[in-house]
Amino acid sequence: MAKIIQLDTSRKRPRAAGPEKRTGCEHKEVIAYTVYRTVCCSICGAELDPFDVLLDMIKGYIPSGADDAEERKLLREVEKRRPLEPEKKGT
Repeated sequence: MAKIIQLDTSRKRPRAAGPEKRTGCEHKEVIAYTVYRTVCCSICGAELDPFDVLLDMIKGYIPSGADDAEERKLLREVEKRRPLEPEKKGT
């Protein structure tokens, strides 16, 4: 679950992250930039979808159960929004 560690109200632009920093990062801590209405990972600097971060946060508060319809809906929405993994080269 992502944890917001900072709300940045300044007008400074979020730092851009190179692709080499993003690989393997689980984006566990984020910074919310209120002026630009964006959310970035505090570890690798990748810009994240604010709605996905919100879903990830509330996922920890919904009691899970095998027969829980809300949990199934939430899991379907998360899977639908998860980016597709890049295809292997040479295949």
